[in-house]
Amino acid sequence: MGRGQLLRRFQFVLGLVFVLASLVVALGVGTDTLSHRMPAFKTVREQHRPSDAWLVDRNGQPLESLRTVKDYRSLEWVEFDAISPALTELLLKAEDRRFQFHHGVDPLALFSAAWSTIFKNSPRGGSTLTMQLAKSLSNERFHGPLARVRYKLRQIIQAIEIDATWSKNQILEAYVNRVFFRGEVRGLQAASFGFFQKSPRALDQVESAILVALLRSPNASVEVVEERAKRLVDFSHTGVVSILTREVLSRPLQLLRERSLVPVISNVFVESGKGTSVIQTSLDARIQKMTIDAIREQLESLKKQNVNDAAVVILETETGRPIAYAANGGPGYTSALQIDGVQSHRQLGSTIKPFVYGTAFDLNVISPTSLLLDSPENVAVGSGLVYQPKNYDYVFRGNVGAAEALGSSLNVPAVRVLDLIGERVVVERMRALGFEDIKDEDQYGPSLALGTVDASLWQLARGYRQLSTYSDSKIFSDRAKQMIFESLSISENRRFTFGISSLLQLPFAAAVKTGTSKDMRDNWCVGFTSEYTVAVWVGNFNGDSMWNVSGITGAAPLWRRLMLSLHRDRPSRDQMPSYERPELALKRRTITKIRYPVTDMMIGLDPDIPKRLQKVPLRAEGSGSGLRFFVNGKLVGAADHSPFWNPVKGRHRLTLKDSKGKTVDQIQFVVR
Repeated sequence: MGRGQLLRRFQFVLGLVFVLASLVVALGVGTDTLSHRMPAFKTVREQHRPSDAWLVDRNGQPLESLRTVKDYRSLEWVEFDAISPALTELLLKAEDRRFQFHHGVDPLALFSAAWSTIFKNSPRGGSTLTMQLAKSLSNERFHGPLARVRYKLRQIIQAIEIDATWSKNQILEAYVNRVFFRGEVRGLQAASFGFFQKSPRALDQVESAILVALLRSPNASVEVVEERAKRLVDFSHTGVVSILTREVLSRPLQLLRERSLVPVISNVFVESGKGTSVIQTSLDARIQKMTIDAIREQLESLKKQNVNDAAVVILETETGRPIAYAANGGPGYTSALQIDGVQSHRQLGSTIKPFVYGTAFDLNVISPTSLLLDSPENVAVGSGLVYQPKNYDYVFRGNVGAAEALGSSLNVPAVRVLDLIGERVVVERMRALGFEDIKDEDQYGPSLALGTVDASLWQLARGYRQLSTYSDSKIFSDRAKQMIFESLSISENRRFTFGISSLLQLPFAAAVKTGTSKDMRDNWCVGFTSEYTVAVWVGNFNGDSMWNVSGITGAAPLWRRLMLSLHRDRPSRDQMPSYERPELALKRRTITKIRYPVTDMMIGLDPDIPKRLQKVPLRAEGSGSGLRFFVNGKLVGAADHSPFWNPVKGRHRLTLKDSKGKTVDQIQFVVR
């Protein structure tokens, strides 16, 4: 037997004696040494919590990662079979050569460490991987020499306990998942992806050597890590080790992900999983990506017009669940990544008008065919002040149907409608729709009709969704909802401002409204079909004005692109069924009735217009010839000629009769 073998046996015996003596001392120091039992492997694994939770869509597809722990960075648990054999081999070579043979404690390593520390003045560690694991599991602190002895002895006992109850593979698996590699990087999964952008299974020998070299002193200098890694690999690989070590340790950790797909996380689309490693959302990954891509392209096209920000939210019309939520354009496409443009409050502009008209429709004050005067108007607002609303193009068009006034976003008719129903009624309706921050009516006056209200894109989208007959909202009647939809979906109604053919016209039926706030600070475009409600805002988070950008040029192109993508498989307008529910559509095709005025409608005489020039149109719809209108029993004219009646104050009865004098339909209305 050679001298080297004799020395190793001697060291082993001395080490064993050291361990046994340690146990005796431990028992003598106090029974509390044995009180800290080690958990089972299954418990350790189940208690693992990544620092980053995965945000997933409604189908479980990953969207983004969200950091939930501040003390360290870690990812999912890595199973032993998913660890690169190269890393396992180098780990044992560097940290615990006799791992497969000892029982948690290596007496020879402990004695060698003590020998070097005492006689060679060269401190070195003698802990096995199992002892290091025990240390991470107990997470104890000590103060003073005696406490240090207790701590070390307890660690030895705990390591023996772990080795007796865990398999060797379980010990290695737990070790690589709990150890710190550098800084706040904890666990092999985070280290592998953070430094090399690959899974632990794919690590090669050089990459494994660098990670193992970090273990002994995670925050050592690049030069120290490089030298340690070189000693673990073949001589032919040392050059690659030098290059790669300096490269990976000098760049930012790749786990610091940019919010490229979901720029801002909001509670409105998080459905479950808070505090866990998987957070379930209502979003749809495909639609979310489509939305982000569309925003970025639109912002690129508007750069020269001082447009830096945009936000989009897409809801399911029937349920109201958000399926896309783009708070901003994301990295490189916004002036402030942390701002949530969907929740930011801004002036609504003309997007408020459907709520004004919808309230008037619901109260039977007007119908879509009601004539509204679009002319210069002086509205008294108190203290001798006068409010003079003007249209976007400064042109006035005389008598205009309500549907056309709404579709073309004419301002004066909107103010007149608001005057008929009062600001308080509209404010109450909007609060019921979810505009929680809207002020009392006396804060707005007539300008309420033109959108001087501050609200968020989220509130606006939810409000518009409730204008659909396919939503579950009962704030507006289905009849009023139908009138709103027809007013906002028929292209002819938009002709005064946008022309018959515009970006707002789609190959299928969709209600849509644009808006622009004062000084072109905000662009809006909001609309819905039976399937989706899409709300778009374009502008600048800092409040700067855009340059010559209106709702039709800023937000509308983005809205149109999203609507076309969402309804890619929908039939064209010519093939579309009626927007109304099937039973209502059937009745509408077969029943002859009075279309205008409507039951219990109130018609106001304008004191500024001569009475002889004020006329009420009488309209009917349905089949039949020889139909005639009678007011209070007096013939006015044939229904197919769409006659006009000169109004007088009071309650009136309008009757529609056929050629035989039989009453087909009859209503009552009031002129005041």
